[in-house]
Amino acid sequence: MEPKKKSIWLALCWTFLILFLSFKVPTLNPKYTFPNEDKVVHFVFYFVFVFLWIRYIVASQGLNFKKVIVLTIIAILISVLVEIGQAFLTINRSAEIQDIIANSLGAISSAILSYRFFKK
Repeated sequence: MEPKKKSIWLALCWTFLILFLSFKVPTLNPKYTFPNEDKVVHFVFYFVFVFLWIRYIVASQGLNFKKVIVLTIIAILISVLVEIGQAFLTINRSAEIQDIIANSLGAISSAILSYRFFKK
């Protein structure tokens, strides 16, 4: 599979995974290894989300700073919309500002590191 197609499929699959996990019924008693472990998961999910979409942009269009900024804003908006959706569209989920913060920090960190990594 060519890099462009592989990149778009990875990015789309990761996006759908985030959406699926964000709206699925949570386990009754999640076992956490340390406090705020779920925030680390949020950070990692959005870090990978931005990385995979930047990888697609690099493979298909070439990278520039404006595209990275737009993608990061889109990732943060998706995060906010998911939290709003959890608050109003589900009965077993709730919105947390801390989740939005963790998601945003993951997206921003990935944007900075990915831009430096792919910019050659």
